[in-house]
Order: sequence, then structure tokens, then C-alpha cells
Amino acid sequence: MPRMGNVRIKGFSGKMYTFRAYPLDTKFKDFGAVYFITSRNHDPDGRISHSRIYCGQTSDLSTRTDDPRIAECLKTNNANCICILLEADESARIQIESDIRQNYKLLFNA
Repeated sequence: MPRMGNVRIKGFSGKMYTFRAYPLDTKFKDFGAVYFITSRNHDPDGRISHSRIYCGQTSDLSTRTDDPRIAECLKTNNANCICILLEADESARIQIESDIRQNYKLLFNA
């Protein structure tokens, strides 16, 4: 998997979470994770920025959602990056996802 670096995402609680960034079309194995889909861009000053599109959690990152609303939003907003935080525990994933969603206005919330 061609990793593109780390992205630190702050939750409403103030806790910082470190996600690993990958191209959106990366194929993952079956593991639980919180994921954050973004549009990753290079700013004129050489820095990398991420437009926050969608945050979710899954017990199996190897499967993709078939929700056409999400697919359309990702396409419309030029999604090209998926940031993942591995977490096997479902209750921990739900808490992390909620913490992040409370802190950001995302372009798509299911």
C-alpha cells in the first residue's frame, strides 16, 4: 500500500488522532478502522491540505459502501484520499467517529 503520510485529526474532546493517509482507491485487508475521506491538495506554498468530506467507521475496511449518495458526494468533492485509524474495538471506533464528527462540519454526513 503506498502510504502518503500521517494526518492528525482533532476530536471535539480535544484529543488528537493520528491517521495514516492513502490514495482513495487503496485496497485494504479485513480489519476494523475509523476512516476519514478527504480531497488532498498541494497548496501554493508547498504544504498539503485536506478538505474534510466524510468520516465513518467499519469492522471490515476491505469492503466499500454501496451508498450512491456517498459515492456522488465523493465524486463531486474530488475525493482522492482515505485516512485510516486502525481500531478493532467497535465501541472505541464509534466513540472516535463521534468525537471527530462533533468537531468538524463535514461535506457529507450520513
